[in-house]
This record gives sequence, C-alpha cells and structure tokens, in this order.
Amino acid sequence: MRAVMTIVALTLATPLAARDLAVPADKGWQHAATGLILTARLNGMPRTALHDTTQSEHDVTAQFETPDQGIIATLYLFKPAIADTALWFDRARTTLEANGAFGRLTPASATPIGFAAGGAAGSAPVAASLRQTYAATDGPFRSTTLAVMPLGDWIVAVRMSAKSLDADQLDAQLLQLIAGIRWPKARHETPETYPGGGTAAITAVPIAACPRPLTFRKAKQVKPDGAAVLMELVGNMAAQQQVAEGKKKPEPPRRWCREGDASVAYGVYRADGNEARYVMALGDSGRVISVHPSLMGQVNNSGTYAVTLTDVDGRVQSFPSFSALPAPAQVWAMLNRGAPSMSAKGNKVLVDPKAL
Repeated sequence: MRAVMTIVALTLATPLAARDLAVPADKGWQHAATGLILTARLNGMPRTALHDTTQSEHDVTAQFETPDQGIIATLYLFKPAIADTALWFDRARTTLEANGAFGRLTPASATPIGFAAGGAAGSAPVAASLRQTYAATDGPFRSTTLAVMPLGDWIVAVRMSAKSLDADQLDAQLLQLIAGIRWPKARHETPETYPGGGTAAITAVPIAACPRPLTFRKAKQVKPDGAAVLMELVGNMAAQQQVAEGKKKPEPPRRWCREGDASVAYGVYRADGNEARYVMALGDSGRVISVHPSLMGQVNNSGTYAVTLTDVDGRVQSFPSFSALPAPAQVWAMLNRGAPSMSAKGNKVLVDPKAL
C-alpha cells in the first residue's frame, strides 16, 4: 500500500441527513463518477427532488412526477458494497412488498423479468437488469413497478407508481422512462472503457432460497483484539487498493442464494453454496455486513469469525469477532448494541481505544 495510513481515536458520527443537490429544476444533472445524466424531465414528468444521503454522490435519489401526482417515479443511484443486480433487486422487492403504503400488491408476472436497459453502444445488450410490475389494491395506487439495473459497479433502481394505469400500462411507462435516461455510451463495453468501473454486464437471474439452510452452533462474542481487528481492516484496504490500481482483478460474478426469511431491515445471502460465510444486505441501497473467517483466526488457528460493515462510500467498519459462525440475529443484535471497534476509509483508520 503506497499511501500512509493514519490512525486516530474513533469518534462515531451521527448519520447525515439527505442533502439537496444544488441543481435548478429546469436543468439536467450528470453523475460525475458514472457519467449518467438525468434531464429535467423524464417521460414527460418534471424532476421534483434530487437528494444525496452522502457527501460524495454515492447514494442519490431523484423523484419525477406528473403535476397531478397521478404517476410518481423515484430513481436511486448508489454504489453497493457488492455489485450484484439480482441481490439488490431481491432487497428492493422485499422492501416494496412489505411497504403498506402501496396497498396489497399482486405480481403481474410469475417471476421477475430480465431485460436489457438503456441504448448504449458496444457489444449486444445483455439482459442484466430485472423488473417486476404489480397490480395494487387497497391503497392510493392502481399499479406499482420496480426495476434494478447495473451501471458498472453502481446500481440504478427505479420505483414507479400510478393511480389510474393498470400493470401493463405502467410497465410500458417504466420502459419509456428508463429509455429516457442518458446512459454512458460505454455501458455495455469492457470495464476499462466504462466510466463507473466494475465488471462487464452478465445476465441477471432472480435469487432463490438456499437449498440447505445453515445450522448455527453457539457462538460467543470474543473480547476485542486490536491487532486482529486492525489486520482485518488493513487486509480489506489493501485488497481494495490493488483492484483500484489494476494489480488485482475484481472477483468474478457469484451465484447467490437467500438464507432464511428476509426482512425489511436485512436479507442474508450466501455465495456459490459457501457454508462458512454469509453477508447481510442492509435495507435496499448498498450497505453490506460480511461475516467470514477472520484473518487472525486463520493465522493462529483460533477459528474466530470477523464481522465488517461496508458502506456505499467505501468506508469499512470492523466489529468484535465471534468464536464460531454466529447466527444473523446475533450479529444484528451486536450491531444495534454497540459501536465498531475500528473504521477505515481511504488511508485513514479510526480506532476505538477499548479495542486496543
């Protein structure tokens, strides 16, 4: 690692409220990192809001609606800790279906639809995106639809609802809105020519339940070990920097399965049938907890498991380890009880003195 690492005492910051992006309502907006452009109107609907929950445009929300609010579309652009369209579609669908504000939802198709989004130059479009449309009853809308699309290692999600259109009519409106987005020209080309970076698009397949659920034995929270936590963070930072500098190839796409029942708070996923680790995707906008064998546990044969949280802006937080693979509920309870032992972003590491 060429950059000098700075270590300071950890101070937990209160999450920032969404900030308005200073873009006039009649002007377009371009996302610097990906090159995606949102014009002042999409599918004839004016943009009514443009927010960012970060200070670096890593989690942007834009809203478009007709003057009578008969159709409302919300677009989300974020950089997930795991760049996988199917995973974030699964999270977005879970959140949408649990949201009582949309009424009772009935899927218009038996399974989500794979499709190619955008009209970018390059190789033939790949059905790398997923969408699902619903008929809605017992609520203010007649139909609602959801689409999740890859943009390099970023994700674009669109949720759209209509008061008078049926599911088929709204699905057509969704596709028109997506076509109106000004996608980067290299969207379907190689990562080297892609403004957002990441891997080439692959066909998206909806995530299914894991065929064999994990069995968890008793796992105890291990006394904080500053050396172990620091090793975990430094190893993560080094791997990220190697990928960024082109010295290490990004990990190949994985086939995920869903472990247990998903909730709005989080969903649990395992990659390629691995039973030694899992991730918890928080909410539906990119933040991920990883539970995996710790580096120190592999060095000293203690068999401990590390818990790290990666945010959309690349910040990684490390929490106390467990003596064995913990159940997701155990991890969730720990995160809601206490602060991280260490936090890293770029070349700076913040340390909780109690972890030393």
